[in-house]
Amino acid sequence: MINAKIRKALDGIFSGSKRKKIGMDLLFKAAKANALNQDSDMAVEKKLLHILKQLAAEERIKLPSEKGKGWDYKTKLPLYVTLINLEREAVKNANREEIEEILTRTSWEPKTMIPIVHSRSCLKTVEDYRKAVAVNAYLIKKPADQPMVPVRERALRIFGDEKALDSCAKKGLFAGRISLEQLDCFYCPEPLPYHPLSMDVGETKGKPLLVVENSTTYRSCWRANEKSHTFAAVIYGKGFKQTNTVQAVDGLLEIEGQLSSRGIWYFGDLDPAGLDIPKKINVSREQADLSLLKSAIPLYRELIRKGRAVPYHKSQQRYHNKEWALQWLGKELALAYLDQADRVRWPQEGLGERDLIPIFSELFPLKKEG
Repeated sequence: MINAKIRKALDGIFSGSKRKKIGMDLLFKAAKANALNQDSDMAVEKKLLHILKQLAAEERIKLPSEKGKGWDYKTKLPLYVTLINLEREAVKNANREEIEEILTRTSWEPKTMIPIVHSRSCLKTVEDYRKAVAVNAYLIKKPADQPMVPVRERALRIFGDEKALDSCAKKGLFAGRISLEQLDCFYCPEPLPYHPLSMDVGETKGKPLLVVENSTTYRSCWRANEKSHTFAAVIYGKGFKQTNTVQAVDGLLEIEGQLSSRGIWYFGDLDPAGLDIPKKINVSREQADLSLLKSAIPLYRELIRKGRAVPYHKSQQRYHNKEWALQWLGKELALAYLDQADRVRWPQEGLGERDLIPIFSELFPLKKEG
């Protein structure tokens, strides 16, 4: 009866624990509280050890190796127990069996796949092995004159999932052991919608780009730019809201190359989440050794001056970064922003085409400087 009370107390600890390892101090305390009043510590320790061994036999917990340092040889108790997640263990065992079956039933392509499979250093999960089988089948069956296609087309054919090779676009598959070229495909950057000032590079060369985050402001900006001829193009950066750094870097590179532009200005919502986007893009561009985005300070300044601030629908506190605001906006503008940023935000829609034309026109020296 007493053992049942102790076990129930231990079950409560195990079921409520978020940690895999549980120290013996907590377990002994629970056992002592549910033992007989006259039981000595030694008697409680003996009962607790008996219950722990029962739980280990039932594969509820795992005890430390008796040959290791995980035991207190005075109390004869382990220093800790490790919880066993039966569902997770079952998945591990099933995956292990599937991997062994894959290894034994597959006729591996000798030149590329056998070295990969035998090393096993770059095949760590069952999903890796499933991918290896799909790649193996492709390499064996592909014709000698297989054409090069964009990576997502090839991924769909090989894996039945067009995004399966997205994370391998730059470094290759299986820790770089297989390149995209070996799979007869190439990385194709996702295009960014943009409105060029002109398709004549002579008219866009040396002028900066302007990235905006909103379809309404995008339209207003490119219409204003048609009149002021300030920017080489206005770019619709909606995809950057997820801070897709590959798109943010490669998509902009593609446009810069087509228009021979120089420099990139950025304008988004004036709030913590809106300022966080260019911050992350600049981290990515710095890692790629590219020039950083420049803050469209005249546009942000006019946004605050017009005063069309709105209260938050939900908190943006997790994005708030005072140091970045000072760096991105400059001290004077940042202080005006920070003074109210905990209460209101300034959507970029606060500036329309009529507001933008004079601002763009005043930036005429920028066109000469690039």
